[in-house]
Amino acid sequence: MRGVWQLFRSDLRRASSNVMAMIVLAGLVVIPSAFTWFNVIGSWEPFDNTKNLKVAVASVDEGYTSPLFPLHVNVGSMVESALRANHDLDWIITSEEEAIEGTTSGEYYAAMVLPKDFSERMLTFYAPGAEPTHIDYYMNDKSNPLAPLITSEGADDLSAQINAQFMDELSNVALSLISGLSTSLAEGNAGAALSEVESNISAVAVQLRTASQTASMFTAVIEASIPLVDGASGLLASAGSEFSDATGKVQEGLSAAATAEGSITDAGQALGAALAASRTRVAAFNEDINAILDALENDVDGSVDRLRDVSDDLGQLIAEQETLRDTLANQVSPTLPTDPDPAPDPDPTPEPDPTPEDGDPTSEDGDPTPQDPDPTPDVTQPTPDTSQRTLDAVIAGLDRAIAAETELKDLLDAAAAGLATGNEDVQQFRDDLQDQLADAVASFESAGAVYENDLRPTLDQLAATLGAAQSALGAISDQVTSATSASDGIVPVLETAAADNQAAAAVLSDAADQMDEVAQAVSRANDTGDLSEVGQIIGSDPSVLAAAISQPIGLDRIPVYPVVSFGAGMAPLYTTLSLWVGALLMGVTLRVASPSRASEEGEELSLNQRFFGRYLIFAMFGLAQSTLVGLGNIVLVGLHPVHPLLLMLTLWTSSLVFTFIIYTLIVSFGDAGKALAVFLLVIQVAGAGGAYPLVLLPEWFQHVSPFLPATHAIDAFRAALAGIYHADYWVSLGWLVAFVVPMLLLGLVLRKPLIGFNEWVERSLASTKLM
Repeated sequence: MRGVWQLFRSDLRRASSNVMAMIVLAGLVVIPSAFTWFNVIGSWEPFDNTKNLKVAVASVDEGYTSPLFPLHVNVGSMVESALRANHDLDWIITSEEEAIEGTTSGEYYAAMVLPKDFSERMLTFYAPGAEPTHIDYYMNDKSNPLAPLITSEGADDLSAQINAQFMDELSNVALSLISGLSTSLAEGNAGAALSEVESNISAVAVQLRTASQTASMFTAVIEASIPLVDGASGLLASAGSEFSDATGKVQEGLSAAATAEGSITDAGQALGAALAASRTRVAAFNEDINAILDALENDVDGSVDRLRDVSDDLGQLIAEQETLRDTLANQVSPTLPTDPDPAPDPDPTPEPDPTPEDGDPTSEDGDPTPQDPDPTPDVTQPTPDTSQRTLDAVIAGLDRAIAAETELKDLLDAAAAGLATGNEDVQQFRDDLQDQLADAVASFESAGAVYENDLRPTLDQLAATLGAAQSALGAISDQVTSATSASDGIVPVLETAAADNQAAAAVLSDAADQMDEVAQAVSRANDTGDLSEVGQIIGSDPSVLAAAISQPIGLDRIPVYPVVSFGAGMAPLYTTLSLWVGALLMGVTLRVASPSRASEEGEELSLNQRFFGRYLIFAMFGLAQSTLVGLGNIVLVGLHPVHPLLLMLTLWTSSLVFTFIIYTLIVSFGDAGKALAVFLLVIQVAGAGGAYPLVLLPEWFQHVSPFLPATHAIDAFRAALAGIYHADYWVSLGWLVAFVVPMLLLGLVLRKPLIGFNEWVERSLASTKLM
């Protein structure tokens, strides 16, 4: 420990003995403070200056004259007049063309255009089939990333303001008319007019009640339809289940048929190969027999033995072909699908040949004209009966070939016996043999032709048919499933519609009751001559009641953990980044490699002593940076933290942790450690959650954020600034300090094997005379 302090005091003496070194170190202390203060003050209250954002407003509203009241109203002009008195934004009243052109050129940040039918839609909102009024809003995203958001918020406020002002004015006018009517009626001679007003109010009440009953009727209809839809959904689900079961059975049948088709195809391929092999072997027999007969005069006994060998080979071939024939007849044939006998033709009498009188086409000289062939070829799928007949033809051809081979074997056996006794005519035997060989080859070729021309195409078409059936079943199953899902989604929609209709019916019924009360009050006033009750209903100032009607709900904003301004809310991010930048500047400016001795006459220092001894100079200037930043935030900027001492503790701890991380990276990896520290700075600007909530950031940032030291430093700063919830401040501070543990492991243990590598890297870079 004594060596660590000796090295630290030696570094201090060297730093304070040089004027330029002191200037540079002073700059390292001040730079983080300048970074923080300028950014926090610059973003202190940016939304207080939104009045400087120019937003163009153009109205092409043509106004509206109601058929009930011969009064022309232009709501667009009323909006423009209201905006001239609004200073939230710099509203520019202009024409539609100028508004759009100014937004495109960047003169205005946004533009809003009120349409021609603006007043008509606003004043006929109650009419059947009426649609909401829309305002065209143009914004220039190129001007500034935040300006469109602010102007968009202004557009929403304008829309809300128009709605509130419209309701206010509409209610004010209506109630003022009734208030004026009350005053006029009090002057006398107006009993008839008052009776007419009572009648009109009663009529309105009847209409409202009728509308309420209609809405209730629709509610009943919708509620009655919900069980039907539920039943249909259940029926579809049951049908889907039954179809799935049936499809499973059919799929089993199709799988079995596909297996049978595969067996037939394999057997057919084996049959083709067997026929070809048989033709080859029979031809070989012919050559062998001719060679044996040619050598008969010289070696009778040897020729007889060779004839018997050929007979045995032929017998083996016959046995193989009989096995193949039995497989086709006993295993493949039963697997083919069967078809019931077709119904007989009820009228088997053949039609008479057409004559020229019947329309037989002939040429002018009486010669018959050939019929045009049917342009549509017959593409019918192979029937089960066709497949069976084709297989039977192949088996019959194979039977003929076996019979011919059997006769040939018998002939060979007889010839061998005759030659052995000397009673056989060689030439006659040769002629008979050639005939039998020709019959066998012809049988093989016939069976092969039936297989190639009939059986194999039939099996290919059958396989295609099975595949199409499987695809069709799959498509039908998907359609049933889709229908079931669609029916399931209808029920919630109907339930919502029923609830909405019921609410509308209740509102209309309440309005009708209120109109009945007004009508009764007017009736009593007319009967008694006392019109004060109408005035009591409305009040002395109609505008007060109108304002209450247009804005029945008020919003009270209650801040939780308040901060003095927007800039104060951004201070944790800017301050944390400034401390990281300050530590990084120290790592780039100061040398991390320490001497082996604190002084020339001092003792040799160990690696760990040199590591901690040089870090103390980083820690001292880091504390100076954080102290200046914290005091400036409190005194100069005016953050007004709830816990100022905890705020200073956060800054001191953050600075010590940041300097230790960066110092250890540079000591361990050299220039690569500096690059790694810069990379961490880049990641922490967005990933620490200082500007935007983490849930708004990409998922990758959300996963990385807990492993960034700036994240916990910002959380602790916020708790000290605005207030502590339970122990969130100490939890965040504890996580921040925990980053020291892996850095200690790196600096004291893992760094030592890298010392030689780092020295080699530094020498390599120095040899370039560039780095």
